Amino acid sequence: MMRRSYLLLVAVATLIGLGVLLTAVSSLGQLYGAIALASPLLAQAVIALIVLALAGATGVLAYYGWLFLRPKRKRVVTLPQSPDQVAAVSLQAAQQQVSQIEDEIARQALAARSEVLTARLSQEVGGQTFQIVVFGLGSAGKTALVNALLGEMAAPVAATLGTTQSSQTYRIEVPSLSGLRLSGLRVRSPENAAVLITDTPGLLEASALGEARSQASKALATAADLLLFVIDNDLHRVEYEQLQALVGMGKRLLLVFNKRDRYLSAEREQILQRLRERTNPLLNSEDVVMVAAHPSVAQLPDGNLVQPDPEISDLVERMLSILRREGTDLIASNLLLQSQQLGEEARSLLSIQRQQQAETIVERYQWIGAGVLAATPLPVVDMLLTAAVNTQMVVELGRVYGVEVSIEEAKALAVSLAKTMAALSLAKGAMKLLSVGLQATVATAIASKLLQGVSAAYLTRIAGKSFIVYFQANQDWGDHGIQAVVEQQYQLNRRDAFVKQFLHSAIEKLT
Repeated sequence: MMRRSYLLLVAVATLIGLGVLLTAVSSLGQLYGAIALASPLLAQAVIALIVLALAGATGVLAYYGWLFLRPKRKRVVTLPQSPDQVAAVSLQAAQQQVSQIEDEIARQALAARSEVLTARLSQEVGGQTFQIVVFGLGSAGKTALVNALLGEMAAPVAATLGTTQSSQTYRIEVPSLSGLRLSGLRVRSPENAAVLITDTPGLLEASALGEARSQASKALATAADLLLFVIDNDLHRVEYEQLQALVGMGKRLLLVFNKRDRYLSAEREQILQRLRERTNPLLNSEDVVMVAAHPSVAQLPDGNLVQPDPEISDLVERMLSILRREGTDLIASNLLLQSQQLGEEARSLLSIQRQQQAETIVERYQWIGAGVLAATPLPVVDMLLTAAVNTQMVVELGRVYGVEVSIEEAKALAVSLAKTMAALSLAKGAMKLLSVGLQATVATAIASKLLQGVSAAYLTRIAGKSFIVYFQANQDWGDHGIQAVVEQQYQLNRRDAFVKQFLHSAIEKLT
């Protein structure tokens, strides 16, 4: 049935073409005879120029007609075959998007991050490095906790805000199943594995420098396999919001209440119960623990002062339990999250880049459409060529947004949009809008000749802008459909400042 339709279109086009050709030959004969009476040489030159112009117009018509009538190609879609390697697939997708970024500095920065993720993804399970980040408000005792975990004083501890000026990372090797000790507790970890513990600057420090450090801490927190969120009082609103955000993005964390030595045993139980109730269902109850990373100095009965040992056994046991049972999954989840973040940043840059490329394509085709209509003022041919121009524009816009649109699909989109524009009477509105501006800019005689071409360019622009919205929304016209998109673009492109600039460009290109 489809083949018959193509044959019918070809037959109709052939008849129209023959009719136009016969009419043209008759008109050329009359023109030649009239000019030859004065100068046969001049008559031959005029006819030769007209024939060349007709040949060029015929070539343009044939090319766009072939694009418009070309049979639909089948699209081949390859589905992922390894659902268990979600992180690897996500990273590959992000790397593909990064490779399309034309800004070399931005591309290299994102490529460097992707290489780090690739290297970690390729590590053997037994040789993985677990990344633990200690995070929280300033003076909550993060550095003291890190020191306690390491079993030695690895950094200075003070009661003032901002002691940790930049992140510090400490590596603990795990050469065998019995190789690691944390604060005197033997750790069972995968063979050849290691643990990285990172101390971060506090949140909400005053000054621009403090804000920069705070942002750096948040970035480190989102990159952790396991996060230790340290507090030393009831949860502040900003702490709860950070907790919600981190859990919402899929981070695995423990809420660590520090400085438990300041409270009596009964008070500790009340505080712990209140925290567990408040963080439910964000956290499991066993993921809320109490520690005393750097207990206050105690005075013995004889008057001597002693420094009690850190009270972190509950935290260490919970950490080790998580690493033993969830270690591999934590790394996979973290790599997936980081690859997704990498992809989001790449998509943001690509969106700006694609917008610029798409704008260039629309501008080029709006003037192609104007020139084609000016060269072939026959109504039936006008409609065919306009549809063909819009069809090819759709194909090129699709390529910019990484979508292979067949000619058949592009033709259907172009026809659908043309019908919508006709239903909205945009052609009449454009003619009225532009005619006023043209008559105010150039002579009336010239304006009447330019109007058709300028209107064609203007409507092609609206069509192109609408298609950009369509591709940006992943080939979706939105909840209100194609008509709402077209109307919006028409309103955006009818502002006085834009119309004046558009007419200025049109007069330069079409005169």
